[in-house]
Amino acid sequence: MIEFDAKTKIFHLHNEEFSYYFCINKLGYLIHLYSGKYIQSVDIERLTERYVERYAYLENNQEVCDESYYFALQASNFECASHLTGDKRGAPIIIKNVDGSTLTDFRYHSHSVINGKVEIENLPHTRIGTKKNVQTLEVVLKDIRSNVFLSLYYSIFDDMNVLIRNCKVFNGENEDINLIKAASLELDLFGEDYTLISTHGTWSMDRLIEETPINHNKIVVSDNHGARGFYHNPAIMIKEKEATYKSGDVFGLSLIYSGNFSFEVGQDDLNQTRIIAGINPETFNFKLSKGETFITPECVLAFSDKGINGVTQTLHDFAREYIIPKKFVNVERPILINSWEAYYFDFDTLKIKKLIDEAKELGIEMVVLDDGWFGKRNDDKTSLGDWELNLEKINLEEVIDYAHKQKMKFGLWVEPEMISPDSSLYKSHPEYALYNRNVKPTLYRHQLVLDFTSPKVVNEIFDMISSVFTKYDIDYCKWDFNRYLSEIGSTFLNADQEGEIYHRFMLGTYKLLDKFVKKFPNVLLETCASGGGRFDLGMLYYSPQIWASDETDPNARIEIQFATNLFYPLSTIGSHVSARPFSTYQDKAIIAAFGTFGYELDPLKLSEEDKKQIVEINKLVKTWHHIVTIGDYYTLKDPTKSNYASWMCVTKNKKEALVFHYNFRREPTRARYIKLVGLKPDQYYFNSLTNKIYRGDFYMNGGLNISCPIDEGKAMMFVLKAVSPLEKTIYEKMNSGKEEKRDKIV
Repeated sequence: MIEFDAKTKIFHLHNEEFSYYFCINKLGYLIHLYSGKYIQSVDIERLTERYVERYAYLENNQEVCDESYYFALQASNFECASHLTGDKRGAPIIIKNVDGSTLTDFRYHSHSVINGKVEIENLPHTRIGTKKNVQTLEVVLKDIRSNVFLSLYYSIFDDMNVLIRNCKVFNGENEDINLIKAASLELDLFGEDYTLISTHGTWSMDRLIEETPINHNKIVVSDNHGARGFYHNPAIMIKEKEATYKSGDVFGLSLIYSGNFSFEVGQDDLNQTRIIAGINPETFNFKLSKGETFITPECVLAFSDKGINGVTQTLHDFAREYIIPKKFVNVERPILINSWEAYYFDFDTLKIKKLIDEAKELGIEMVVLDDGWFGKRNDDKTSLGDWELNLEKINLEEVIDYAHKQKMKFGLWVEPEMISPDSSLYKSHPEYALYNRNVKPTLYRHQLVLDFTSPKVVNEIFDMISSVFTKYDIDYCKWDFNRYLSEIGSTFLNADQEGEIYHRFMLGTYKLLDKFVKKFPNVLLETCASGGGRFDLGMLYYSPQIWASDETDPNARIEIQFATNLFYPLSTIGSHVSARPFSTYQDKAIIAAFGTFGYELDPLKLSEEDKKQIVEINKLVKTWHHIVTIGDYYTLKDPTKSNYASWMCVTKNKKEALVFHYNFRREPTRARYIKLVGLKPDQYYFNSLTNKIYRGDFYMNGGLNISCPIDEGKAMMFVLKAVSPLEKTIYEKMNSGKEEKRDKIV
């Protein structure tokens, strides 16, 4: 998968569908040549020719000029541009050197090919296990002015169009240097016809799609909140302007990182596009002493020539195969109900046992006890950090045993990264709080953040949390994170390490998560950050699902889930039904079914009719939800561009499919067809809309006809199941003359 031509000095990283070419030029620079659909060979001259000012430099007080048109610092495409040279388009790595200068000039030093992948310590990363379908190229560059080395890593797979990129900086100097920008990837693309797809949001609007034409103004998609990214998500797509969901070249980039990040995107004066992805330099300054290294987070680069759906499926497959914990990745999760909407802080043993009884009758499989079970936590102003059971409030052992006897699972809520000023932990150890002691720290939700730059603090919190999960037989953990970092300062770091705090905090969080999942591998972990404020591959490395949003209004939820669907597998998207009165339980359940599925409500307040409906809904979900968990996802209708949202999931063997359709505003009868995708053209499929059987090519070209009046906020779900020609014949004979009226079918 990795080839190097010693004569032309061209690297070719490829599989059957994807090619990535770059070369070492005669000056030692790494020049990007091509990335995209597989091609067998490239012509360096045709790809690198630039009719701009020729490259010249001064050597021994004599001008040396490159007579070719094939290299120019200001115009050539690079793998890793240097800083303060003639290239002014932005560099992925910036270093403050021993002499105080930030000038770097990285040139080729060596390279090696590794079967497998270089393991990364302390950061979530691509899991390859014993797989032999991965190769890694390490290219070592050296700054010509110093003994600073930069290793570029490229890992490629033979079974999907993905390249994993990251960097390692090594300080070979005798004195300290400061790393002030540490990106994981630079990607230079030829041409100007690209559009950026990113997400933005805030609480209750956690991810919304935004498309931005890429032009000569640099676009920066970034976050600086420390570990909570409602506002932007660390995943983007770069598509050809004419690309659609079904066709065209599209690149997807997704960081395996949950801290401050940045994507820089823009064109140069020659209309070439540069993308730089990695840690946000705004809040970053990392000191490296002699012999020390810094490793950047991995960035996933996915490609498809089959449109946005193609990249979406590649990112989904990659997350399921190489990121999400194997124990849970393709396993159906239990239908759960959370105690929060039912009781808030006001619960006791009898109330939770009653909740278990009611949930059992509804076909729900797990009850989760939310906030309020520890310390003196009867409101949100106290006790975070005091992770000891409030025995006066609840007998947890009795409640868990009761659930298990009912053949139900039981879960618990925690918020390990936070501390309340009104807590025993803070009163004993105020130095554990992460804030600058020269200011009055801001309180959000009456709480501060713990200083996870300190291993001592991480270990102490782990010991407390671990004691609870060791003592009690808990099946599930909801791991919350309800405020961002502000006024940062650490009592455990030196003053000159302030620029390291955000990254070190994230490393501490990862360390705590790593310790937790290794000690409790059978506990289903769901992370959360005031909803979906920390939804990324870094979190999915530890938790197979993430709470997508606190918002359960169907219209808002559709847009949130749609944006999340584009980048992350549907089986990771925490999605529940609530009692909010905006829609029927059926409509809300259909939306939530395209996620993990559960409930946020008080079952004691349900009518008998509602209960019957929920029982039937749960049976339906248990029957068909595996298609959502393991299937390929396709966007059919973009809700940002029409009155509809429509998508579908198809199992890998093309035998089953679920189709989703949602109508925002009420519409009268219209000629409305849902053209399906991803089916076998010559396969017969039964569909639950008309109870008829047609070939796949009919569904994909004719479509499902829903030309009828549709009310606002109406959700529909249709099932398709493959049948043989013989089954088709038998079914049609058995059902001839039994046509139902159209309005009854709809």
